[in-house]
Amino acid sequence: MRVPPSRLVRTGGTIGSIALATVLATAATAASAGPTSLQIDDGTTVSSRQVTVGQCVNPSLTTHIQSIAVGNRAGNGSATVFQSRNCTGTVIRQGRSPLFFTPPTSIGSVRIDSAP
Repeated sequence: MRVPPSRLVRTGGTIGSIALATVLATAATAASAGPTSLQIDDGTTVSSRQVTVGQCVNPSLTTHIQSIAVGNRAGNGSATVFQSRNCTGTVIRQGRSPLFFTPPTSIGSVRIDSAP
């Protein structure tokens, strides 16, 4: 069976488009900015750990907190800071990272709301 050249060109164009889309999607995935970090600063020590969106963190640093940051090389995320452990109770601060506390405050937990 012989395939007419016009049909071969159309088929090749479709396959080429699918291949290009696959390559672009793979490149976008490979160019990810890496894991997201949570950093908590009490003025003397900076605690840092990798986090995921939706995660509730009960940090080891809980008193005299000056700032909290969520992000990676691509940018900043957002978080909700709670007065109690396990992301319950009163919300102290919520919003885009970094979050500053003047005067320094005590916290119970941090929920990661978004990441870059």
